[in-house]
Amino acid sequence: MGRGKRVWVTRGIVLASVVAAGGAIGVVVLTGATGPAKHGAPKADPTAPVPQFASAWHDRDYRRMYDLISPRARARVPYPRFVAFYRQAAKVATMRGLHQVGKAQLHGGIVSLVMSVATRMFGRVPERMSVPVVHTRHGQRVSWTRALCFPGLRPGERLVRHIAVPQERGKILDFTGNVLAEGPATERTYPQGPAFALVTGYVKAPAPADVAERERAGWPATQPYGQGGLERSLDPILAGSPRFVLRAVSTGGVKRVLAARAGRTPRDVTTTLRVPIQEAATNALGGRYGGVVVLSARTGAVEADAGLGMDALQPPGSSFKTITSAAALAAHKTTLDTVYPYARYALLNGWKLHNFHHEDCGGSLVLAFAVSCNSVFGPLAVSVGGPKLVATANAFGFNETPTIAYPVPESVTRPPKDMTSPLDLGVAGIGQGGVDATPLQMASVAQTIGSGCVRKPPYLIRRPVAHREPHTPRRACSRQIAGEVTTMMEAVVTEGTGRSAAIPGVTVAGKTGTSEIGGPDVPTDAWFIAFAPVGAPRIAVAVLVVKGGVGGDVAAPIAREVLEAALQG
Repeated sequence: MGRGKRVWVTRGIVLASVVAAGGAIGVVVLTGATGPAKHGAPKADPTAPVPQFASAWHDRDYRRMYDLISPRARARVPYPRFVAFYRQAAKVATMRGLHQVGKAQLHGGIVSLVMSVATRMFGRVPERMSVPVVHTRHGQRVSWTRALCFPGLRPGERLVRHIAVPQERGKILDFTGNVLAEGPATERTYPQGPAFALVTGYVKAPAPADVAERERAGWPATQPYGQGGLERSLDPILAGSPRFVLRAVSTGGVKRVLAARAGRTPRDVTTTLRVPIQEAATNALGGRYGGVVVLSARTGAVEADAGLGMDALQPPGSSFKTITSAAALAAHKTTLDTVYPYARYALLNGWKLHNFHHEDCGGSLVLAFAVSCNSVFGPLAVSVGGPKLVATANAFGFNETPTIAYPVPESVTRPPKDMTSPLDLGVAGIGQGGVDATPLQMASVAQTIGSGCVRKPPYLIRRPVAHREPHTPRRACSRQIAGEVTTMMEAVVTEGTGRSAAIPGVTVAGKTGTSEIGGPDVPTDAWFIAFAPVGAPRIAVAVLVVKGGVGGDVAAPIAREVLEAALQG
């Protein structure tokens, strides 16, 4: 027989890995002597070398296996070739191990037994093996042929693994059926253009470092796959999976199926995204480095993700004061009517926590929130304490692994044990000092307040239903507290730092944020979160412009533009 070889069939991207063979083999867990019987001694067990051979095979002890075959067989096949045959067979079958099932039987010098082969691609493969044994001057030995490279092979057969790769790739659709991505992996197109480039992602052939992992999963080394955005996170649905068949093929071309694993047909995915809202968000962001996320205030469905809306992780600044306020109100540390003295800063651990513009501010809680008064909210966070502040943040979705079908980083706060000083707590309470969030997370905060403090975890897949992300509603605070925070957020837009988000005829609730991410010479991040219309919210939005400046000046006008477009839809 010739050397083992690999055959590649290009049409239909069907691959076959082949190893030549010529008999059958199995594994036994019996024991017995292998030397010749002495006069008067019990007759040697003729099956004895088979379990030893099988045990060595399971352990990949090829030297021991080789020692158990007959001298004539060793003369035909040198040890290096013997090892190569078994390694190639194991590779083709993706074999992990094997063991005997039941008892071995001897019939005229042939040991017959059933072997169970553990494989990575085919699961357990049970096959009957026929192992010839012969008596030599060294005792009983396996009369080896290349058919013994894998259980179930017959003389003159070779082991072949066929891989059938799906030719198509599922489409990505928006909520109403507009095509966002379509075509096979080799010719993928994106009809909606740049507005969806980041959220849809792309497909391409694996990098050299990823080839081995893709091949282990059964894919050809050059097969493109999703490597960004939804193409990546939804790849198992969009690409399906190959079909694998393990066959014994005779020299005459007769094929027998030893094992098979069904593939999965690629499926289209309908997302919750909406083309008009996505385009409006992209246009409003205008190429600035940052992100915009629009959620359905009723369901939490992601209706738009422009820029780095689900990717960027930055300190949320004063937009986090929505959570600090909810925690303080729930802990009865303040009320809407509580009045605070005007001051330029709060003194925490001897360190001055200044208001953003070093201005005097104070008054009622509503006014202090509207003008984003650090000198009020830093001490308010201290009064709440680390455990309650973090617990409230957790209820709004912080510090948990996102369940959305997209590679989203986790929004975090520092754990309470790391916020041991008033300064730590005060800085965290204004959305800095170890607090980091994505626009997606902060849009979810706005959605939660707008829905009476019932959080609807964001989700992206509308169909197939079996693959929709879990988004069971969860109460984050009481409806009364949600109403009080809403009153404060309305004041931000009517008389505070977010007036540039106001829309005539629509009541908008919002909160600005301006977060410091470096020294005094580094531009600040601009944030704005909002929902509208108050009373019957339809849309929640979050805007981040990295190093964009002041939230009220930069992010709020973007949010207004997006809200107007979404509410008209």
